[in-house]
Amino acid sequence: MPELLEITLSERLRQNDATAFEQLYDECYPAIAGYVQQNSGNEQDAEDVFQETMIVVLQNLRKPDFVLSSSVKTYMYSVARNLWLKRLRDRKPATAHYDEELHGDLLHEQTGTGQTQHNTGILEKILNKITNHCRHILVNLFLNNEPMDRFMKRMGWKNKHTAANQKYKCLEQVKKYAGTIEEA
Repeated sequence: MPELLEITLSERLRQNDATAFEQLYDECYPAIAGYVQQNSGNEQDAEDVFQETMIVVLQNLRKPDFVLSSSVKTYMYSVARNLWLKRLRDRKPATAHYDEELHGDLLHEQTGTGQTQHNTGILEKILNKITNHCRHILVNLFLNNEPMDRFMKRMGWKNKHTAANQKYKCLEQVKKYAGTIEEA
């Protein structure tokens, strides 16, 4: 019977069933967060790793030749563990989070070099290219420094996973357009 439940869960995930995602979050996030936090990470790291894990797992589940040889939960934990270990290996001695790096690259003022105007111009171009929804999210979180918990409630998002997912999608838009603007 447990095998049938696992097959059903993986099929529901392939079909983007929201309740399957919630079930996976409820059952997997605590263990993944615990692992990350016990191994030099914090809550934000855990949320980021969980988000990346979901993306990897869903991409693999949707591959026609992919065969899941363990439970979905075991696979999730394994992917998360590998992603976190890779992050730890790649980390430089005082490396900030991706969000902070992006924030610093685009918004940090470097006085006396003319860099401030250049960064502001890049930021304006990027903000004009991304969706209004993402512009609203990023302006409030990065420029207005609104705390995520308060912003999450104001937006009506029911959990941190949803908030992290929205922020991630918006940062991906920025990343996509930042490359095209810098090349021009």
